[in-house]
Amino acid sequence: MRAAVALLAAALVASALTTVQAQAADPDVLDVSFGGSFSSGNTYTAATGEVMGGTVTRRSGAESLDPARGVVLGGGADGVRFQPSTALSGGDVQRSFLIETAFTPDAAQGSLATITAIGGAIFGRYNGTNLQYGFSVESGGEWRDVVQTVPVPSAGEQHVLALAYEVTSGGATLHAFLDGQQLPAAVSTDGTATWHPDAGADIGIGNEVHPSALQRGLDGSIRQVRLATFSGAFNPADLRLAKPVVSTSKVAVGFEGAIGADGNYQPALGEKADPVPVVTGGVVTEPGRLRLSGKGGISWQGSQLDGGVLAETVVSPDVLRPGVVLIDLLGLAQLVVGAKDIELKAGGESIPLELGAPAVKEGVRYHRFGLAIENGDTVTALVNGTPVSRTISSQANGQVRWLDGARGMAYGIGVSTFLGKPPVDAQALQSLPCVIGKLSLARTMPVAEGECATSLVAKAAAMRPDARQVAWQRMEQTAFLHFGVNTFTGLEWGHGDEDPNLFQPTGLDTDQWARTLRDSGFKLAILTVKHHDGFLLYPSRYSKHSVASSSWQDGQGDVVRAFVTSMRKYGVKVGFYLSPADENQYLDGVYANGSAHTPRTIPTLVPDDDRVGQDLPQYTLTASDYGAYMLNQLYELLTEYGPVDEVWFDGAQGRIPPDKVETYDFPSWYTLIRELAPQATIAVSGPDVRWVGNESGLARPDEYSVVPTITKPNGAPEYALGYAAADQGSRKALLAGRDAGATELAWWPAESDVSIREGWFHHPEQEPKTVAQLTDIYYKSVGRNSVLLLNIPPDRQGRFDERDVTRLAEWRAQLAADMPDDLARQARATGDGVIPQAAIDGNPDTSWRNPGTGALTLTLPEPATVRRVSLGEDIRYGQQIEAGVVEVRTGEGWQQVATFGAVGQRRILALETPVETSAVRVRITGSRAKVRLATVSVF
Repeated sequence: MRAAVALLAAALVASALTTVQAQAADPDVLDVSFGGSFSSGNTYTAATGEVMGGTVTRRSGAESLDPARGVVLGGGADGVRFQPSTALSGGDVQRSFLIETAFTPDAAQGSLATITAIGGAIFGRYNGTNLQYGFSVESGGEWRDVVQTVPVPSAGEQHVLALAYEVTSGGATLHAFLDGQQLPAAVSTDGTATWHPDAGADIGIGNEVHPSALQRGLDGSIRQVRLATFSGAFNPADLRLAKPVVSTSKVAVGFEGAIGADGNYQPALGEKADPVPVVTGGVVTEPGRLRLSGKGGISWQGSQLDGGVLAETVVSPDVLRPGVVLIDLLGLAQLVVGAKDIELKAGGESIPLELGAPAVKEGVRYHRFGLAIENGDTVTALVNGTPVSRTISSQANGQVRWLDGARGMAYGIGVSTFLGKPPVDAQALQSLPCVIGKLSLARTMPVAEGECATSLVAKAAAMRPDARQVAWQRMEQTAFLHFGVNTFTGLEWGHGDEDPNLFQPTGLDTDQWARTLRDSGFKLAILTVKHHDGFLLYPSRYSKHSVASSSWQDGQGDVVRAFVTSMRKYGVKVGFYLSPADENQYLDGVYANGSAHTPRTIPTLVPDDDRVGQDLPQYTLTASDYGAYMLNQLYELLTEYGPVDEVWFDGAQGRIPPDKVETYDFPSWYTLIRELAPQATIAVSGPDVRWVGNESGLARPDEYSVVPTITKPNGAPEYALGYAAADQGSRKALLAGRDAGATELAWWPAESDVSIREGWFHHPEQEPKTVAQLTDIYYKSVGRNSVLLLNIPPDRQGRFDERDVTRLAEWRAQLAADMPDDLARQARATGDGVIPQAAIDGNPDTSWRNPGTGALTLTLPEPATVRRVSLGEDIRYGQQIEAGVVEVRTGEGWQQVATFGAVGQRRILALETPVETSAVRVRITGSRAKVRLATVSVF
């Protein structure tokens, strides 16, 4: 084991040395988490935010999609094939690329079950008890395999296999990573991988593409796959799903936990200590602070400390009294407080080190110390980040001690192992002390690297939505209307060169749309003003690819105008979807033309512009040629059609060659929307609303509105944990987001989108979902703190299909039967906290308030059979509830009938078995801060 670790360390260090001059990876060719659908036969339709520079198809037709697992495979012929729009290369593989696959294997795998395969030449697959990866090289008519093997990963757990194929002088190297750990590379010095002539440059996911090996399917599931090309030397930093592990924390304690009676430290969530350290003469006075008495210290007996070892501590200045041993690392070296300075004692030497002034954080003064042993013979002392190194020769005792004889405040201790040189900063503890400081209520807050859990949770509790977000979340149920030239071609994603005259709705009836939506409970409707094909449903001044170029209504038609008029007539709010992707503008040389992002004047008047002479508000915004095209259309839509309540973007790129890319000018688009429609939410590639992560309409069981985020290079917000993560907002998720590089916590509530039919556009042969399916979607979206966005596509007449209208009415009737009169409205409320009756008065702006835990009892006017309970927080004051139970009174006392986690705007709980009772009790057992429960309903 130690030898294997040493080899791994040497490989990773060598890799780090060779990647100094590496270039960044090119834009992704493929990045899908299978949140979309196989909606046209076996062809995959990408979900919002997925990148698909080519065509994805399922192999056997038996492969299914699961929101939690991705694409589910049963082995054998099952699998997914990706055909890039532009081949990676042909013949000998002369282009470098990387592919990352997140997969969960079942326990049993067939012979040579394949995780990923490229061109019939490059592969990662099972081979008995080993995982085999490598590539095939053909030279002079003879084939040979360049292969490496490692033990297979554990079954039933998700893993990430990353293969990076790097073309080198005269040969090639296949770098491999499993769950971030670098594996031995497969290296050829006399030839590159050779595509199989019948496999082309296709990529197999969960199966081979080699013609003679199409029964090598994986048993399990594929959660995500990412493919990108790169130039120059491979840089491990370009991996996203399998980030390389170069340092492993063994102990990372900020004293947010507790000390047991035996002195064993009990770590809090987010802290690492295995085995736990032992504390003597100390007490945790509050999270983040250990008060030492001067009569003890802290010790830790480690194991498996292969490679370099770093020990750290963060302390207050009052600890620095002469004679205190700050760190004793393995008996090899000590940092000791001397009479005048800090001393490094190692190899028989005593070396004075300059202390310097303490750092200050939120008024707390502190010093940071570290000791590192590299290769067993070099010790490096770190005093407030300044390194001093010496060569030593001693025998290690395997124990780490901190703060022997110290009196004062300690803020943290740490031990980590590392590959290569020790870090110049104390990485594991760099965010300590764990100090919250004074927090102002806000919609976003920054996240510091390594920030402690206490601080993250405090920030999450202080998050507040904007007024527009509150209004949006309270709608709960919104509609999508996919309508356009695709309706008449039968496509889901058009090509951009369709004849506008194909658009011929023979009986456009937007009043029917609005009536149906109103009667079905929808509060807002979003129209696809422009889908990826670029065809516009209104006569724009900036494109001929619109209704104005159709003979429909003699070129005078305007679907957008009819839509907004009808929606407002029937009390339904208005939203516009303007696709960032645009196949038509690519064909016209505007989209992805490489133009500079420069200041543009918006609106940009065109020849014979009918707005000449008007006192138009003007804006100077940074954009590319295509970005300006989008800005000008947004200006038209937001100034000429009345108030708009939502603007909807996805993140799709056009189906264009991998070396082409349009960097969307999201910041400029957001600025213009805020100026012209300040009341409008911007979704889902936007700051106000996020995509839930699948197109099945299913939110997570515990859906939080506060999530860790990063910002994409184009300025749009993005999940720090990736949109496929099953947990986005719990305490664990906040910490995982921090570790994944989150830069902010944001109030970013979820929208769950799904179509009433298999496809997003109307296809006559498709049937609507059943009442049972729609009802299940409602409870797993609206009932899980998410807004439901249900797509109802108009048909070629321009009307909702009567089958869909009937199904919507049946669905609403079922929901009404499930949740008839609210029994809580006639109940008597008592309980802990303040104003319990406010939870059942039907007013979302009043609430039962409690300090964070407590019980609310509803005594019903008479016994009733209870089947469902609905809860809702007053989200104007954040989302605070983390855990609770529902109980009913029976002849034997209180009986628990349901448990819950996150609540937010609404949480609907269905009792497993209906129960007759005279009283219902809701107990909040966990929260982040004071709770305001605005609604409790009993059905």
